[in-house]
Amino acid sequence: MFVDLFLDPRHNGAGKHPKWCAVFRDGAVQGRRAPLVLPRLWEATGDSAYYVIARQPHQAGLVRDLLVAFVGPSLVKVGYDVPVSLDDTDVIESAVAARYGPSSTFKLRAPRDKRSTLHAALRRMLTLVEGSPQRAWSAPKPLGRLLTDFEAALLGGAPQVAADLLDQIGRQGGLSVANLKHLQIKRLAVLGQASELLAMPGLREVLLQDPPRAVKEMVLNALYATCVEPALSEGSVEAACEVLAQARVPIALLAEEDPVRFGDEAATTLLIGLLAQGQEEELIGAIGALDAARRSSVIPVGLNRYRAPAVRTAPTTAESADDVNTAETASATSTDSDASEWYPASWDELLTAVAEADKAALRFCRDMETDGGTELPLAADAAADTALADLLSRMSDSDYENVWRYALSPFLQEVSRSGLSLPLTLAQVTASSIGQRRDPANLAVLDLLLELFLRTSPSAEDYADFLEHLTIRVQEWVASETASQALDFVDRLAAFATPDQQTRTQAALELLTPLHRHAQRLDQACLASARSLSGELQLDLVWPDWQQPDSSQETVPIPSAQVLVYGMDTGVLDRVQIWMAERYPQVKVALSADKVGSGRLREVARHADFSVLITQCATHAATNFISQHSQSVVYPKGAGSVSVVRAILEELQRRARSAPLGTGRGMRRRAG
Repeated sequence: MFVDLFLDPRHNGAGKHPKWCAVFRDGAVQGRRAPLVLPRLWEATGDSAYYVIARQPHQAGLVRDLLVAFVGPSLVKVGYDVPVSLDDTDVIESAVAARYGPSSTFKLRAPRDKRSTLHAALRRMLTLVEGSPQRAWSAPKPLGRLLTDFEAALLGGAPQVAADLLDQIGRQGGLSVANLKHLQIKRLAVLGQASELLAMPGLREVLLQDPPRAVKEMVLNALYATCVEPALSEGSVEAACEVLAQARVPIALLAEEDPVRFGDEAATTLLIGLLAQGQEEELIGAIGALDAARRSSVIPVGLNRYRAPAVRTAPTTAESADDVNTAETASATSTDSDASEWYPASWDELLTAVAEADKAALRFCRDMETDGGTELPLAADAAADTALADLLSRMSDSDYENVWRYALSPFLQEVSRSGLSLPLTLAQVTASSIGQRRDPANLAVLDLLLELFLRTSPSAEDYADFLEHLTIRVQEWVASETASQALDFVDRLAAFATPDQQTRTQAALELLTPLHRHAQRLDQACLASARSLSGELQLDLVWPDWQQPDSSQETVPIPSAQVLVYGMDTGVLDRVQIWMAERYPQVKVALSADKVGSGRLREVARHADFSVLITQCATHAATNFISQHSQSVVYPKGAGSVSVVRAILEELQRRARSAPLGTGRGMRRRAG
């Protein structure tokens, strides 16, 4: 078991002193509420330390609060307030990371004259926490709010936060097993983890219960990425059929679905599935329906022989007009039947219905979010912007919660795709949410709102109003734990031209000043970014040099590497590439904002040492494609350039620590 490995005398001298370790061993094995506290002794040097480990990843902040209260700076000068970076080459620390996560552990050291006092303080902490009245680690949130935050985290590109929220939703209860599985499927789909989605326990049972179309589409897209696309890229329909027939999830569970109702990848998968099962008559009908709907591009070349004779010939002008009418009718019928005969005329109508929790409106939003062909274009005039902003301003808290949970994601994705300027609406969304939302999920959405707002080239007045909402009570959430999010905000401000230099400077100072007061707690990447942004914006902030917090773990040089960075915000991608080129020219960064896979993207992903996926407003098609063809995938904690750079550097440092410089084991061997 883990505790035995940790206290194994071969790796840890403390294991030779069972009486010294007994209370901590018992607490680790028998305890349920207090963190693990395990001593370690390096006999060669006489150094010792206590590893304090959060039992769950989301409890790391609470463990830090306990350590501040019990040992703080009086007994331990460093290590009690920031989790340690665990060393993959160390037997014990790699085991800790594998069992409890890479950001779960605090490493406490004390001067020799205070070691016995520290020992007693940690024993007292364990006793009091285990013996105190049963309380939740944090104030419980209503299930609806947890679901809202989960959707916000996925939308804003905060996958780690979404994972924590999903774990909390599962532990709190209130959802059926099927609905919880639906959330798990959605998270894996957003991350592009198609193989993991198809290997998910209970997926077959989910499909047998006829889940919503959005869930079916995600499963079909995963089948396309893992089974169909690799074979079709080689030009072999027969190989695609063979692989699909052997898939873990039987295609027969989805074979009765109408391909016209699904997106391109899902529709192609259904066609291959019909062929694999020998349902040629149904295949001919499905191909004819797709041709009539003007979606012939999704039909693989190898299936042309299954086209009906009337469809093979080029239509005349009159026939084309008839086909267009037929396609429009078929498309409308398909959409109407799946949306309970309801299709909104505008976003105003849709948001009003969502606020009232209308089931047809909620289903319509789900269809838009999965990109299954259901669209609702935005109007491009100032009057539409004013109407939407007024509508949002009149909503009650419960109405707005419904809009935030169900409609915000497809709405912001439509704004992002269309490139329309809606400054009043975006400002109203920010004003309606910032007052009560300070958790990481909603900070990620605010980052997206800020980027979309700055893209509109706002007036000086609108600019000042928006930044005022953004920085309200900023001192309550800007800290070392949220440094990358705060720096992402500042980086957005620096990336866009400003109508008011003084307003931008003031907003940047409000975001950076709390970090400047605790600069010694920032990691190397964040400190370098803060220094760079302060210089770019000409702020009067002097940042200290970074100090290695743990002398037992030496700083390693950044190795040469090739990295692919994918995301939909080309401005963020460009700034990441420029930042890395200026500071780490040995790291070659390739960029992609493609919405679907391509031969070029396949080659770039295959030749990269790892790929970084920014999931904010990303398309499932591209993320699935990159994940299938990449050596490994890294997900940044945020969607801004600072979070992405931090993720790149952390991964490169992790790889460098796992292989001594010059051995060639840190990066995989280049193809060819």
